[in-house]
Amino acid sequence: MNGYLTHWEKDKGETEDTDEAREKRGSQYPSLVNGYYDLVTDLFESGWAQSFHFCRFIKGEPFLQALARHEHYLAAQLSLQPGMNVLDVGCGVGGPARQIASFADCRVTGLNNNAYQVDRARKHTLAAGLEDRVDFVKGDFMKIPFPDNSFDAVYAIEATLHAPSLAGVYTEIHRVLKPGGTFALYEWVTTPKFEPENPVHRSIRLRIEHGDAIPHLATQDEAESAMRTAGFTLTRSDDLADKGGCRAVVVSTRGGVAVCVHLA
Repeated sequence: MNGYLTHWEKDKGETEDTDEAREKRGSQYPSLVNGYYDLVTDLFESGWAQSFHFCRFIKGEPFLQALARHEHYLAAQLSLQPGMNVLDVGCGVGGPARQIASFADCRVTGLNNNAYQVDRARKHTLAAGLEDRVDFVKGDFMKIPFPDNSFDAVYAIEATLHAPSLAGVYTEIHRVLKPGGTFALYEWVTTPKFEPENPVHRSIRLRIEHGDAIPHLATQDEAESAMRTAGFTLTRSDDLADKGGCRAVVVSTRGGVAVCVHLA
């Protein structure tokens, strides 16, 4: 806990909210993010599920069903076909990877830089009997440990928000995605309603960053621009709040679709 908090405290009890502090936290993202998930993984599994993300709900819908539907929605945007090789960037303990591999009858490789979560993901996958379709690799998504053009499709679910640079992580994803392949993601971003000079808005953003190990929460425009900088063609941008439930936007890729979660 103390190690994680050192990334945030300017003075005792005061959390630093400056561009310089965000840049510094970005440069220290491996220890920032690993420290966070070493702390919260067991709590998330116990109190949440094996899928560490938000989702939309239909009235009366069970929680685990809603999580799975949210993952199936993303898989549908990818147009996954049986036998495809798919990369899950920032896979957590592998809940979405197992769900999507089963749903689409494809092979999913989960990438995660947290050793404890990788170990948990492998144990859960073995228990589910899915080790022939889902595997996990420990690695940094800013330096993805696969050759160019390795995957038919790539997705990320509320994971690349931990990156020090969205353009940097999207560029790495573009590199390992086959030409014509699709990248889809849920990304946390601020909406156009966010006012950077409004102290209330800034306080909300800082508390979200602090509570979720985010070096710098990006804007919608920044996320979409990062996609284009990485070499992707933006084919769809969607705000899922218009459909009810959590707020999200869909951006896109090397011939595909990407979904970004909005935070007002």
